[in-house]
Amino acid sequence: MFFKIQYSTFRHFFILLNILFDLFRMNYCTLPQASQEDLLHSFKSYSDVTMFHYTVPKDVFRATWHFAAFMDDPTCQPRKVYIHLKVGSYPIITLNNGIFPTSAYTKQDDSIVITTTTTYQQKNATILPVYGPQSGDWFVAAYMSYWDERVQQQGLGHKCRYSIGTVALWSQVDNIENISVGYQMTFQTSTTTTYYKIYIPSGVWSFRLSVWNCNFLLHNIQDIREPCIETMSLKGRALPILNHLYRKESKYLTTNASYTFTELSPYEDSYYYLLVISKSVIEFNVKVDILECPVRLTDTSFTRKYIGTFLNFNSVTGSNTKDVLKYKWSYKENNVSRFYNRNKLYQKNEEYEIDNECMPRYQLVRVKHAETFSIVYLLQRKEWLSSQLILSDATPTIMQFDILPLIDIGGTLDIDIHSEVEKLPSIQHQSALITICIQRDRIPKLGNLHSCQSETLSMNLSSLNKHNTNFSIVYPQPGTWYIISHMICYNWNGKSVHCQYGEISMIMNVRIRKCIFSDQKPCGNHGICQEIQKNVLHYATCNCFKGYTGWDCTDISNTITAISSFMSAMLLILSNAFFIPAIYIAIKRKLYAEGLVYLATMLFSSLYHACDQNGGQFCIVKYEVLQYNDFFSSILAFWVTLVAMAKLPIDCIPLCHMIGVFIITFSIQIDKMSLINILVPLSMGIIIPIFTCIYRIVKSKKCNKPSLKILLGLFLAFAGLLLYSFIETEENYQYVHSVWHIVMAISLIFLLPTRSKQTISLKNTFFNNDGESSWCYKESHEIPTFTLIDQEIQTIVSN
Repeated sequence: MFFKIQYSTFRHFFILLNILFDLFRMNYCTLPQASQEDLLHSFKSYSDVTMFHYTVPKDVFRATWHFAAFMDDPTCQPRKVYIHLKVGSYPIITLNNGIFPTSAYTKQDDSIVITTTTTYQQKNATILPVYGPQSGDWFVAAYMSYWDERVQQQGLGHKCRYSIGTVALWSQVDNIENISVGYQMTFQTSTTTTYYKIYIPSGVWSFRLSVWNCNFLLHNIQDIREPCIETMSLKGRALPILNHLYRKESKYLTTNASYTFTELSPYEDSYYYLLVISKSVIEFNVKVDILECPVRLTDTSFTRKYIGTFLNFNSVTGSNTKDVLKYKWSYKENNVSRFYNRNKLYQKNEEYEIDNECMPRYQLVRVKHAETFSIVYLLQRKEWLSSQLILSDATPTIMQFDILPLIDIGGTLDIDIHSEVEKLPSIQHQSALITICIQRDRIPKLGNLHSCQSETLSMNLSSLNKHNTNFSIVYPQPGTWYIISHMICYNWNGKSVHCQYGEISMIMNVRIRKCIFSDQKPCGNHGICQEIQKNVLHYATCNCFKGYTGWDCTDISNTITAISSFMSAMLLILSNAFFIPAIYIAIKRKLYAEGLVYLATMLFSSLYHACDQNGGQFCIVKYEVLQYNDFFSSILAFWVTLVAMAKLPIDCIPLCHMIGVFIITFSIQIDKMSLINILVPLSMGIIIPIFTCIYRIVKSKKCNKPSLKILLGLFLAFAGLLLYSFIETEENYQYVHSVWHIVMAISLIFLLPTRSKQTISLKNTFFNNDGESSWCYKESHEIPTFTLIDQEIQTIVSN
C-alpha cells in the first residue's frame, strides 16, 4: 500500500513537471530538484516533524514548491497538514504556540507557513512560490495536528498511514553580467528586464553604486517623454523582484540624471543584484566604490589579564592605533584617510554619523568540543584564547563569529555577557552604560549614542544596577554574526561625558549547545534534550513529559497535577502486583519455572513503566533494554502457561520451554511492535495444549466438558486482549493498560493446572485412571482428576 502512495505521488509530480516546463520555457531556465517523500505524524514534540532539505542555487528568480499530502486508504479520516518553509535553518515549531523562555530570541524566525489536507487520490497540489529567494539551504517541516490516536498493534486491523511528497522547481536567470568593483563600466541592455551582479568581498564597511549617463540606442517619439530607466533596484543575496511592495524602494532615471545606491552595512562575501527595467535598448555607466575596514584575527595589544586597575587607551588598541582604525576610502572625490575621532563622540551634534567611521573588528576563534553542539567562540590573544574584552569610550568594538550551515544550526546559540564594573572603584556622579547590538550577516549600526537601530537585537548593561545579560537563539541561521559593543558615560544630569572609569572589562561567553537551559538540565525539570538524526539533518529538541509543553518544557497550560501524574504512574506500576497470587499458586503447585517467569514479568513491567512514565528519570538501564525485556517476559508468561496446561511428561517440559525462548527471542528481535511477530509464538504455544487434548480424545474416545475454571480463565485472557488491542488510546493508556495487567494476571490463576503426581511414561501422563483425557479435567477438592490408581500403575509397569 505504501508503494501505491509513492507511485501515485511521483506520477502526479511528473505531470506537474511537464506542465511547468512548458510554462517557464520562454524567459527563464527551470531546473527541477529531486522529489522527496516521507511519512507524516501528529505533532506531540519536534521529533515528530517530517523534515526536508533543499539547496537553492544562485541567480534564482523564483522557487516553487509543490506539496501533496496522502492517506493510504479512503476510509481514513482526512487530516490537516501544516507546512513550514524557512531559509538557512530549521523552522521553530511549538505545540499550540507554546511559550518560549524569556531569554530566548525568536524574532529572527521568518518561516512561511501554509496548510493542506490529506486525500486518498490527489488531484490538486498545494503550490508555494517564493520570488527572489535567497540562495543556499532551505528547510521544509511538515506535521499533522495532534489527535488522541489509538494505541494499535501493527497488523491488527488497518492503521492509517499519512505521507507527504514535495517537488521544487528553480526558475533561474542565465548569463547575468558582473559589475567589477572600483572600475567605471558601460552596459547595454538587450531585454526589457536585465540583471547585473556585484560581488562584495569580506572586510567592506560600506559601498555605493552610481548609475549615470543613460542614453537610448533606439530612438522614437515616445523616448522624449519616457524615463531612460523606468525602474532600477538593488538587493543583496537575492534577485530583486518588482511588485507593489517593492516598487516603493525602486528608482527611475532620466537621460540627464544620475542616482547612487548607498549600502552602509552590506552583506559581506556575497553578491548584490541590480535590476534594470527599460522599454527600449539603452546604454548607461555604472561604478562601485567600497569602503574597507580591516578584520583582525588576533588582539595582540591585550597582553595581560585585567585585574581591576586603570589602563590607558594605548593598552587596548596598541601603539599603532591609527593603522588599526584607518581605512581606504575609494571614492574619487575623497581619498583622505579617516579614523574615529574620540572627541566628536562627546559633541552635542545629533547629525554626527558614526556609521561612516571604521571600528576595530575581531574574528572570534571557533573551538569545537567532542560532544555534539558543544562549540565555544573565544577572542584570540597573543599566546592564549580568552572570553574577556576591554571596552573604552573611545570607539565601539566589533566581534564576529561564523555559524556553519547544517553543522551548527541544530543547536542553540547562547550569548552571556557580564561587565566587571564591580572591580572598579566607585565614581560619584558618573555612570557607565554599555550598549550591545547583535545582527546576522550585516554589521549592526548604532542609531544614536545609546541605542541600536531597528531590526537589531540590542542589550544594555549599566554600572548602577544591571551587570549581566543573557539571551538564546534557537536554531540559529548560518553565516557571520556580529556583536558591536559601545560604552558611554553619563554625569548626574544625563549628559554624556568622558569616562573616568578608563576601561571596563567585559566577559562575553559565546557558545552553541544542545538545548536552551544549562548543561546540567538542558530542558529543565520536566523534559530531556533529545538529539534527532535524519540523513544529513541533525538537531536537538526538548522532549517534555508530565503534560509540560513549550520549547523548554516550561508551559504549564496542559499540565496535569502532581498527584494525578503520580497516581497514574503508580497505577501502572502497582497493577503488576496482581501477579503475586499467580506466583504463589505456581510455587505451591511446584510449577517453579512458571513462577519464575511470572516474577520476571512483574519486575520488568514495573521497571519499564517506571522508566516510561517519568521521562527516563527512573531508568535503571537503557529504556530499550527494559522495553525488550517487558515484551519478552510477557509473551513467555503466556507460553509457559500454555505448556503447563498441556500436562506434558516431565521430561518434555524443559524442551518446550527452550523452544519457546528461541521462538520468542527471534520474533521480538525482528519487531516487538508487530502483531505478527507476537502472534507467531502465541499460536505455536496454543498448538501444544490443543494437540495434546486432541490426541487424548482420540486415544480415549471420550472427553469431559472443560471446567468452569478453565472457561473463566480463557474469558479473562480474551477480554484482556480486546482491551489491549482495541480500547487503548494515548489519553487513557495509563488506566486501560493497568486494567490489562490486572485482568491478565488474574487469568493465570484460573489457567494454571493443579499439580498431579509424577508420571512414569507418556501413557500414564496422557490418560487418567478412567481413560479420560487429562486436559479436559474436572476440578475436585477431594481426589485429583489425574491421580492414578496404584494397581493400574503396577500393572502397566509389569507389562
